Amino acid sequence: MLDPVTLHLPELETEILTLSEERYLRGPLVQPRLNGWDFPDRLRSVVPLARWLQVLRGRSDQRERDLASEEEAIGYLSCVSLDAPLAHDWSEIFFYLGQQVFPRWDSVQGETVHTVLGLAQPVTLHQQQADDLRRFRRWLRRTIEDDARRSGRATRSSNRHSTP
Repeated sequence: MLDPVTLHLPELETEILTLSEERYLRGPLVQPRLNGWDFPDRLRSVVPLARWLQVLRGRSDQRERDLASEEEAIGYLSCVSLDAPLAHDWSEIFFYLGQQVFPRWDSVQGETVHTVLGLAQPVTLHQQQADDLRRFRRWLRRTIEDDARRSGRATRSSNRHSTP
């Protein structure tokens, strides 16, 4: 489980977090428990900041408001892919997420992700794959928030962002 991290972000300093945002920020790291593969450490370490960035994206883009971060989505799919091969569409979604996430956190040191993966060109998602990814990220966000609600990690009385 991921410990919540408080970050100083000027954009949210005077803002009041919604209950949904607070539950998401304080919620547990969700990973499948099929055969016990752990969420990748390299991604685990960036999830707290990725969640803050996702909250900011959700405030400026209505389509992102109820979605989990791409970092959490690729981490979850990484665990799933170790149990069994992903179907073709989900493999492309997985590679697409890698193209989005790894450069963001400087994980590919100057190379393109598709080249590192052995692909001739970047992966682009067709409409059905994009819709599947959006539904998956929405499910993941809902699961995180529901787990936070059940565990009492975020309540209405403590929904103001505080700085250390």
